[in-house]
Amino acid sequence: MKNICIKSIFMASVITLCACEDFLDRAPGVNLDEDKVFSSYETAYRYQADIYSNLKKGFNVLGSHQPAPIACATDEAEASAGWHTSNEMNVGSYDGVDNVTDNDYTGIRKANLFLSKKDIIPFPDQGTKNRLVGEVHFLRAFYFHDIIKRYGGMPILHDKILYPNDDMNFPRNSYKECVGVILSDLETAISLLPLSVENNELGRVTKGAAMALKARVLLYAASPLWDGEFTNEDKWELAAKAALDVIELKENGENVYALYNTGAGATDFEQQFFVRPPENKEVIFWYNDGPKNFSQDEIMVWAPNGEGIMGAGAVWPTQNFVDMYEMANGKLITDPESGYDPLNPYEGRDPRFYKTIIYNGSVWQGMTIETFVGGKHRLKSTDCRTGYYVRKYLPEPVKNNSSVSMYHNWQYMRLAEVYLNYAEAINEAEGPEKAYQYVDAIRKRSGMPQLPEKLSKEEMRERIKRERAIELSFEEHRWWDVRRWMDGEKYFNGPFYGMNITKNSDGSFTYDKIVFEDRIFLPKMNLYPIPISEMNKNNQYIQNPGW
Repeated sequence: MKNICIKSIFMASVITLCACEDFLDRAPGVNLDEDKVFSSYETAYRYQADIYSNLKKGFNVLGSHQPAPIACATDEAEASAGWHTSNEMNVGSYDGVDNVTDNDYTGIRKANLFLSKKDIIPFPDQGTKNRLVGEVHFLRAFYFHDIIKRYGGMPILHDKILYPNDDMNFPRNSYKECVGVILSDLETAISLLPLSVENNELGRVTKGAAMALKARVLLYAASPLWDGEFTNEDKWELAAKAALDVIELKENGENVYALYNTGAGATDFEQQFFVRPPENKEVIFWYNDGPKNFSQDEIMVWAPNGEGIMGAGAVWPTQNFVDMYEMANGKLITDPESGYDPLNPYEGRDPRFYKTIIYNGSVWQGMTIETFVGGKHRLKSTDCRTGYYVRKYLPEPVKNNSSVSMYHNWQYMRLAEVYLNYAEAINEAEGPEKAYQYVDAIRKRSGMPQLPEKLSKEEMRERIKRERAIELSFEEHRWWDVRRWMDGEKYFNGPFYGMNITKNSDGSFTYDKIVFEDRIFLPKMNLYPIPISEMNKNNQYIQNPGW
């Protein structure tokens, strides 16, 4: 762990939250009277709210300039420029890339301090105390899981409030031990948190969010990557039960969560990212943010480049990913009976394809997209090398040189993920029978047919993996899913393809699948290396295998 200046972090957070307090008007280096901060409910409340500030949105996380999403280090996409550090990962260079330890351990330290002072805070009532304390237990669990899904077992610091001169050399705990403390935090959060909050508190953690994170943590722990540490025979059953508990969670006799479904088919799949609770009951936990316009990186970086749109066009879906989409009849494009036509490769596909991918000939913001070489949105072959841009997450009414803005909230957890978590876990625990209902519910929402009957466990496993890739694309699931399944050499290694598109003199198009990059994925990459800079600061760290 980096030897960060914990006291400075604490000072910065409380100055931001309550700068009017006289005791903050002191020379640098003078100890803060922490008890005074927490003896006021107002300042304690603001301090607690600041623990949320360590949450990060996934739209732009990798790179120093107009960062790209982590999807660009998966088979989902390619990033346009060298400053997007996803490109380093694609050639096997991981040292220091996507290092979250500073941010997440800072969040954990803030949580530890708040929890150590909870008994001196003059909460207005027990219900308020339960809620705020429960939120902090959740956030501490969230931040720690964010660390261990990258590195495996790391130091457990839940009982420590460290200061600059303290000994910062801590050994790594096992992954299993880390999961244990995360689950303990989540059980506490579940026992304290309410099912819902008032509209002016939307975005804060609820009981369902803690339950959904528990289900995810158990699913990850049960996965093949951790077979050596989790040998209990009921691990898949535990993960399935935790997910089903979220699905069946009720308030006043009604399900707390439901797929966003107005009957508009795949349009509901698209629009649920722009509709916030309480109108959208699919969202479980999200980054509560204000409306965004085109100038924000989280929209502009993703938006297509070229005439009439003028986004950065930095995120290019790969042909590898596009080929995962079934035909609308539910058959794979490799099936001779699917009806797939390589001369018209975008006809008759899964309706979610049209809500996720901007492709040659699609219409976006009133314009026909031209990603053929020389087209308005791909003037040179090196522009948009794959021939695709991302549509998912882009609110179409938000345009360049316009004052229009829309809510554009990063979703950490939604019900569709929980459905797929349950389906995966129950298939591994019992076989496919109970998995069908929840996979088919997701497919039905977007107008896809049900899965074929009588799939084996192995066949259902592959169907669920594909369904997660399509339904949860660009939501930071693919990166972790492939690793926990230990499938990286299959999906993240070797040739990556784009579509070279030529416009013919008669107006037709010729589509040629081309290799734009050969990527590297080795088994050691299932876990990140602890950065050398971090290793040099903690003499008890042991590096991950292979690094």
